[in-house]
Amino acid sequence: MKTFFLIIGVLLFCAPSFSQTADEEAIKKVCIAETKAFNDFDFDVMASYHVQSANDQLALNKPDGSFSSKSGWEAIGKALKNYFQSNKKETVKLASENFSFVIHDDMAFACYNASSQNPEGKTSQSKEFRTLLKIKGEWKILAVQAYSNYLSGK
Repeated sequence: MKTFFLIIGVLLFCAPSFSQTADEEAIKKVCIAETKAFNDFDFDVMASYHVQSANDQLALNKPDGSFSSKSGWEAIGKALKNYFQSNKKETVKLASENFSFVIHDDMAFACYNASSQNPEGKTSQSKEFRTLLKIKGEWKILAVQAYSNYLSGK
């Protein structure tokens, strides 16, 4: 009987760490897939990873030193569609690493380093931040902050 309670106790104690690891993996997959969809100029796939609410946020810096900020999915979606129509899609090799997470119930924050390399070998680096909500068991992006190091491209 003591062994039974010991095993149950260990399983209950370890359960939160198992679920957090599963959440971390799920969040990581969402972040990577959303970035890939962005680089593929695939609006519909990219949108599927977002909450798509009036509370969605997007902030990023630009090569000229300025920044762009959009609030609400309607404004973000419109800006993304315009960006995809007015820019040339490049085939890039993506890498994401050094993820860190803060997960509390159905809300999470992820931070990671990202890099992309174009066919000519130019590499761009960025620090990426995502705020996510778990909706109906799936992690969705609520806010994106992306800060590129435009001086790092070689």
